[in-house]
Amino acid sequence: MATALGRPTTAFTTFFTLLSIRHATEGKLQTSAFALAIASYLSLHPTLLLPPIGLLGYDQLCKSRKPVNDTDGPKSPMRYASTQTDRPKVLDFGTRFFGCFLLTAALLLALSRVLLPSFAFLPSVYLTLLRVPDLTPNPGLWWYFFIEMFDPFRSFFLGVFWLHMLSYSVPFCLRMRKQPLAAVVSMLGITAIFQPYANVGEAGAWLSCLTLLSHTFEVSSTHRYTFPAVAVLLYTSLLGPAFHHLWLYAGSGNANFFYATTLVWNLALLIILTDTVYSVLRDEWEAERPEGKGKDVRQI
Repeated sequence: MATALGRPTTAFTTFFTLLSIRHATEGKLQTSAFALAIASYLSLHPTLLLPPIGLLGYDQLCKSRKPVNDTDGPKSPMRYASTQTDRPKVLDFGTRFFGCFLLTAALLLALSRVLLPSFAFLPSVYLTLLRVPDLTPNPGLWWYFFIEMFDPFRSFFLGVFWLHMLSYSVPFCLRMRKQPLAAVVSMLGITAIFQPYANVGEAGAWLSCLTLLSHTFEVSSTHRYTFPAVAVLLYTSLLGPAFHHLWLYAGSGNANFFYATTLVWNLALLIILTDTVYSVLRDEWEAERPEGKGKDVRQI
């Protein structure tokens, strides 16, 4: 509801991101890369979803089956059998998926150039996200840090912040290779929390996507701190606008009031993300060791 009232372009980015995830779950390579390229064209951070969504699409292709009897009519039921030889090669799949993504992005940029007099829109759109020149207060973590940052150190910490976001994508794919959808949802959480211009719409979309991992909710002893985190989210949702008004309009507060609220907001999101990752790993552990279901996890 808050996203609808603000009327941001985040809704379009979220739509194409979810569309890409849907087509990846169906094993549709081209349409998944096409939708992800549009999302990345609108906002740069969906590019970080390229490895996990590619892994998800590859996993679905590996699970696909082919008809055994090709002589069956179009209306007759066909028998299916999975074969190891039908698996696509990782290099071929990655090349086609990444190539389709790059081609779509290039076509979109070329179309923008046709509609606009020059390529001057590139630094205005994409370098703004990389350099973060606009430090308007938002629910994110970047703006206050760079307000207090000395200019000689700005480029260094910009690189550190972006590398921090980038560092999660491949490790999630490696650790959750058996559950690639969990890697995608986890990476959505990382981008919703740590992107430079964070917003409520991205966080709400990620929280909605947690229902895709509903099978992990039944795992015992998981989501240990989810209820307190949700309570904190509701608390900060009411307190944040109040502190924002006191600081910028009433003049009876300062930036520390509002930034403290954003810290608590993002801490609650991080707790939910941590509980989600824990539940996914616990579900995988119990599937491999049924005798350990309901028991405390220990290093073995």
